[in-house]
Amino acid sequence: MLTKSSSWSVLIYGCLIAGLGYLGYQQAGSLMSLYSGVGSGVVLIICALFMFAKIRVGSYIALTMTTLLTILFSVRYSLTKSSIPGSLAVFSAAMLVFLLAKTTKWKK
Repeated sequence: MLTKSSSWSVLIYGCLIAGLGYLGYQQAGSLMSLYSGVGSGVVLIICALFMFAKIRVGSYIALTMTTLLTILFSVRYSLTKSSIPGSLAVFSAAMLVFLLAKTTKWKK
């Protein structure tokens, strides 16, 4: 069941990912951070708008993007041992669990 809390969460998460992509570009000069961060953030923001409009495909795309970002940040952390990808991996995993709990129908 799609709720406004999950829509707002995806919107905030998308803005955060886009902002951190831009911040990665500003600090390290990484164009890859800029393109992937802002691109992923925009996709998540569009998913949030779909979720606000009660279009269910938005939640499925958001789940897919969050899964991919969690994997990406986990791999980046394992390669660099930097705290930023590690903390983003944990945050993305928490967002993934939240979205899974909100979008799947739990049976009693």
